[in-house]
This record gives sequence, C-alpha cells and structure tokens, in this order.
Amino acid sequence: MVADTTYYDALGVPPTATELEIKKAYRKLAIVTHPDKNPGDETAHVRFQAIGEAYQVLSNEELRKRYDKYGKEDAVPGGGFEDPAEFFSMIFGGSAFVDLIGEISLMKDLTATMDITMQEIEEQELAEAAEEKLHIHDEEVKAAAATGEASHAAGTAAPASAPAPAPAAAAEPSEKPAPTSGTSTPRRYLGQQAIMDKSEEEARMDAAGLSQEEKELRKKEKKKGLSREQQERLAAYELERKKAREERVNTLATKLVDKLSVWTETDKGPDVTRAFEEKIRLEVENLKMESFGLEILHAIGATYTSKATSFIKSQKFLGISGFFSRLKDKGTLAKETWTTISTAIDAQMTMEEMAKLEEKGGEDWTDEKKAEYEKKVTGKILAAAWRGSKFEIQSVLRDVCDQVLGDKRIKLEKRLERAHALVIAGNIYSKAERDPEEEGDYMAFEQLMAEAMSKKGKDEKKKKKEKSKHEHHHHEEETTA
Repeated sequence: MVADTTYYDALGVPPTATELEIKKAYRKLAIVTHPDKNPGDETAHVRFQAIGEAYQVLSNEELRKRYDKYGKEDAVPGGGFEDPAEFFSMIFGGSAFVDLIGEISLMKDLTATMDITMQEIEEQELAEAAEEKLHIHDEEVKAAAATGEASHAAGTAAPASAPAPAPAAAAEPSEKPAPTSGTSTPRRYLGQQAIMDKSEEEARMDAAGLSQEEKELRKKEKKKGLSREQQERLAAYELERKKAREERVNTLATKLVDKLSVWTETDKGPDVTRAFEEKIRLEVENLKMESFGLEILHAIGATYTSKATSFIKSQKFLGISGFFSRLKDKGTLAKETWTTISTAIDAQMTMEEMAKLEEKGGEDWTDEKKAEYEKKVTGKILAAAWRGSKFEIQSVLRDVCDQVLGDKRIKLEKRLERAHALVIAGNIYSKAERDPEEEGDYMAFEQLMAEAMSKKGKDEKKKKKEKSKHEHHHHEEETTA
C-alpha cells in the first residue's frame, strides 16, 4: 500500500510500475501535453507541469520511497521543483549516458569561448559607434564654421550672443548608428562555429589532411584581432579543456574495460556470450527511451564496431588492412566535419532570415508566421547541436577505444578479446530501435529536428531538380543552335 497515488495517476501507471515503465509513460505524456504541441490550449502548461513534477519524484529512488510512505508533502526535491521547460531541456541523453560517453562539453566549451571572443566584437562595435558619433559631430561643427565664415564674408556676422553648437546635440543619445558591414562577417563566423566543438579542432584539421605548419598557421589566423588578454584567457581555457578531456577519456576507458570484462574474463562460451549480449540489450532497452537515445546509441555502436574491426584486421593482415581502415576512418571523419559545419551554417542562415522578416514586420508577419519560423529555427539549431555533439561523442570514443585496445602493457591476446567484445556490444547498440508501440515516445525535440532536416532535404532535392532541368534545357538550346 502507498500513502498517495496522485503522481502515479498523473503518469497513468500503477504503484508497482518499474523505473522503465515510469520513464516510458512520462515520455509519451510529455509529447502529448507539451505546450508547443498544443498551441492555444491554456491547460497544456498546467498538465505538462503536473507530469513533470510526478516524474521528478517517481524517477528518483529515494524520493519515490518517501512519497510511497508519507505522500506528497514529504517528497519535495531539496532545491524545489525545476521549471518543466528547463527539466525538459536536458536534450542529449541527460545523465543516463554518462558512463558510456561522459558529459558532453559542447555547449560549455562554446559558451566559455564565446564569452572571451565576443568581447572583442562588442568592444569593436562600441568603438565604431563612438567613432560614428564623433564623425557626425565633426561634420556639424565644420558646417557651422563654414556658415559662420560665409556670414562674416557677407558682412553679416552672427551676433555675439548666438549660442555655440552644443556637442550633446551632435547625435541624439537614443539614435543608434547604422550597423557597419564589418560586423557581419565575424558574427556569422561565430554563428557557424557556435555548434562546433572547440575540443575537436585537432581531429578536424587531421581529417582535412593539414600539416603541422598549416595547423599552427590556422591557429594564429584565428587569434588575429584578439587582445593579448583574450589570447591568454583562451590559452588557459584550452589547457583546462584539454586536461578535462584526457580525464574523461581515462575514466571512460576504465569503465569500458570493466564492462567488457564480463565477457573477456570468462571462458567466453555460448552461455556466457548470451548472458553478455542480454546485459547489453537490457541497457539498450533503458537508454533508447532517453532524449536522442537512439541517435546516441547508434553513434556509440558505429564507433565501437569500426575501431574494434579495424584492430582485429590489423593483426590478421600484417597491418595492411588496419592501415586501410584508418584511411577510411579519416575519410569518414572529414565527411562528418563538413556535415557538421554545413548544418551549423544552415541554422545560422535561417536565424538571419527570421531576424530580417521580424525587423521588416508588416501584415505578412503574423503570429502564425512567427511561430512557424520559431519552430523551424529551433529544429535547425537542434540539428546543428546534435551534429556537433555526435562529432564530439565519436571523437572521444575513438580515443577511448584506442586506449582500451592499444595498451601495450596488456597482452595482445587479451586486447583481441576486448575487440571481439566491443564488436558484440557495438552491433547491439547499432541495431537499437523502438518497437511500433514505442514510436510515439520520440521526444518533441527529436521531432522538431527531424521535421527541420526533412524540409531541408526536400528543398535541396527541389533545387537540384530545377538546376538539372535548367542545364538540360540549356544543353538542348546549344545542340539546336
């Protein structure tokens, strides 16, 4: 018996529900009741808040015990209930994937770097504004002086009591100088970089095939225009970030070895293999219900399988196949880098397009139009953020796999066993899917991203078709001529 069933009723589950059943119920209801999915429904926010509160208690083992025993009054989180929207914003897997991929540092790295580099642009804009005001003032002073000289030459000098032009009147404080074209380039550049993970810069440059000299030159180019203090702050943060990444890789490598040991430290017979596979499948059943859970599982699976297969082949064929796999891996990395950049640019351009329409206003800029653009922009930002996060996840896991498989202190035979275990786990992660009954469990954010990318794909196909049609028509005209 439980003291109260309000929270269970809110999620539509019995008090005996398992953690996974509670999670599934919340995911389904979150989609149905999310305010974005119910425009115009004033009760949606209240309902969404109620299920968010219920889930925060029932998904916490300690709070759930207190709730079952004493009811709602004794089951309030220490810091109070989070805002549902903020709670819902733990987009990429939340804390559920920490043992597999660590904490995604993309947004943290971005914010820290932007805080440092944007200071230069803001100071530049302030300087340009001040310079513009001084220019207006100088022009007015010159005009006044010219008028005075003309009057004196005509014998009609201005009266001595005439007030001198007031500097404050040179430019109204409320007037903003027209934005100069010089600020658009750095702003767009930072916008494109916004979703790119700074911690993976070396991997990108390697994928592009840059030499060490070219890498150093590119780094110097990026620092141009930054003050000495900013460069020092960036260097200090980069050092801190590098150390955090190394610790992350070391921690994940240790956890991965422990996970694989369930198979590698046994006789590896059929029964043990089946038990190991079942353990991974149970893990997948839980993780696939997280926000972007399937996408993250597939990214992990692809990396595990690729790195482990490459290692196994390199030992069988005197390193030739392994070398080919590394080249192939490098090509994949280059493609992923470009996709990440292009997705970020697409998001930036859509934001700029919306800003122009909003500024222009008019009767065409209705609330419906604004809501449509907000949805599109959010979807494209999510797509760019996911591309960047996926790049980070796979880059970190490549290093983790290299550490687990390349530790020369461990016998080669044992490392090959680890590789085989990685292939088993990787295949299960890669094949993770939701059954038809769970199809509605996609998070609202996943749907927004899918819709935005689907529209982008249709637009690109349409453009290609029109271009092909135009080229074919042009070719026919030349043939006729």
